[in-house]
Amino acid sequence: MRTKDVERDVRVDSRLFMSERDVARELGISPSTMTRLNQRGELPEGLRPVYVGHRRVYPRAAVEKLAGLS
Repeated sequence: MRTKDVERDVRVDSRLFMSERDVARELGISPSTMTRLNQRGELPEGLRPVYVGHRRVYPRAAVEKLAGLS
């Protein structure tokens, strides 16, 4: 692995928030399912989006906890 690749991996892993698409991938569901669950208010407790403009992002710590990674 090249040095730039390693640096990029570290930077990506250190983000505090994840996009809806990344969360869906991590949980093994479709991004449209994430959208639908959010609109219905059916997201699991602790996984609430933060709105940045028109985009929804999710706290990485909450996603990792839900996915059983932490």
